Amino acid sequence: MLALAFLIASGFFRLEAQAGQVTSAPKKAILPPAGKKAQEPPEVSPSPMPIPMPKEKLESDEELSKNAPVKDSEQTVRQLFSEGVELLKKNRAYEARECLEKAAYLAPRSAGIHCNLGLAYQNSGNINKAIGEFETALKLSTAMPEATLNLAGCYQSVGDNENAINWYGKYLEENPKSVQSKQVEDIMEALKKSLGRGESDPHGPDYYSSISKEGIYRWAQERMPLRIYIEPGLDVVGYFARFDSVLLDAFNEWCKASGGNVSVTRVDNQNQADIFCSWTSNPEEVTVSGTQGERGSARIIAKGNNILRATLKILTKPFLEDGYLSDDDMKKACLHEVGHVLGLQGHSNNNHDVMFFTVDTSTVWPVLTKRDKATMSRLYGRFVKKPESAAASN
Repeated sequence: MLALAFLIASGFFRLEAQAGQVTSAPKKAILPPAGKKAQEPPEVSPSPMPIPMPKEKLESDEELSKNAPVKDSEQTVRQLFSEGVELLKKNRAYEARECLEKAAYLAPRSAGIHCNLGLAYQNSGNINKAIGEFETALKLSTAMPEATLNLAGCYQSVGDNENAINWYGKYLEENPKSVQSKQVEDIMEALKKSLGRGESDPHGPDYYSSISKEGIYRWAQERMPLRIYIEPGLDVVGYFARFDSVLLDAFNEWCKASGGNVSVTRVDNQNQADIFCSWTSNPEEVTVSGTQGERGSARIIAKGNNILRATLKILTKPFLEDGYLSDDDMKKACLHEVGHVLGLQGHSNNNHDVMFFTVDTSTVWPVLTKRDKATMSRLYGRFVKKPESAAASN
């Protein structure tokens, strides 16, 4: 699953007559004190630890009055903006929307407010409104890389790859030395390859034709149950013991989707494993041929159409920032990569499916969709089980 860390236009904003621009401070890793074991965040979707941002002084009251229709509204706008950004950091996008909508009404010409409001819409799944807010931000301030990058991700999320490529290209043109440039280049390359290729109907019952373009790969029936080995990740930054259960749940959900034709069991000896699973905090270890895109890597070894062995590695931290992955984000990554090792070698072109190829995962829920389940069922539905009587006679 592509995991480009979108930027919140954070810190206080500068309200100007022509444009509102936001600056953000570089993030620093938060490490536990030496000799102490890092405490696990709460089990319910932990949020990245907020890092104090430098507060930028607002422009004069005269400048503010040019932007806000309500006199003496500077403090109100300050408070609404600050609350909205903090809520975004805590993954409370719906509440952030309320604050930032009010701020945008009071200061309609602040590009920073519109950019953050776009992010709130994006993170709550309203991609069309997000696109409108990012476009408004860029009209008010053309030099706003956060808005450009998020706008590209929004277009990719709705399957408009041509517009996504154009906006990613604009971002690279304006920010050639950005730390995101390598990943954006790789995403653009992948999107360009997808243009003009036969894809399944994004509104059809499944996306089988998309995952079988390069051939059909699956595990043979006699290999069941597949033996899963999960390498301990105690020394991996961002890893928590409960992630093992998240990964196993992902396997079990796909097994159920196969109609019971796929089954797994966990083993303690890696030499017995059919699928070797591990964790990493280094994005370079989940790249494929140098491509920085997915939140994990899944590789299979096959003979003909039969998968013989597979390896799976999951990234334990956000791709381009510090902090923790929420349980939901980890579940999305696990479901996506497990789908690959079980034979789904392509991607869906519907922005709600777990197997959708996207930068922004806000439209994807940490559960399999009907199309995900139908595709897996179709892949393994050709298994013909031996009648019990026949099996007994053998």
